[in-house]
Amino acid sequence: MKSCTIRNVNGIQPHQESGGLKQVVLLKRIISVLTSVLLFAVVAITGLLLVGKINDGKTMLLGNQIMVVLSGSMSPTFDTGSIVAVGPANFTEIKPNDIITFKNPEGLTVTHRVVEVKEGELFTKGDANDGRDTAPVTPDRLIGKVQYYVPLIGYFIEFAKSGTGMLVLLGLPGVYLIVSQIWKLLKMIKEEEGKTATKPQA
Repeated sequence: MKSCTIRNVNGIQPHQESGGLKQVVLLKRIISVLTSVLLFAVVAITGLLLVGKINDGKTMLLGNQIMVVLSGSMSPTFDTGSIVAVGPANFTEIKPNDIITFKNPEGLTVTHRVVEVKEGELFTKGDANDGRDTAPVTPDRLIGKVQYYVPLIGYFIEFAKSGTGMLVLLGLPGVYLIVSQIWKLLKMIKEEEGKTATKPQA
């Protein structure tokens, strides 16, 4: 027994057309969600950086100070461009294998691993370095202990902290809103034109 198959005027069978439309709708929703997430992340990071500028240059998140790794002395644990979250720590509770952030005798901020605790001093070493740091860490130079780290984000933060980066990040939400409103307006105009074209002539 033969069955009667049909095609619409575009040469697509009805069930195929329905499946295609569902895929398009799903794709639009995914793009919309991803755009919203990206926009939220941009606004959140921009807000953190602005607060950091007000708070003596310190970017804080959930009680931890966020710092960008500028060298590879702790590779492969974390590389240049990572961020580390440094939380407050009691000097007497620091133990070997902890990763700490401190000021070296030259006043530079350093993040290295503790390899020995001796006589009230912390001896440190970068994972990628052959030898220990020359000067031990004393209580007055300890900033805190690394709670966690995230790779690559530091590059974005360093860009965002620049004048150009700050301008771009502050402008993105505005551009997105303007473009989305123009898109909605054009869609409404097109729909109205379609309704007018399909009205029966008197």
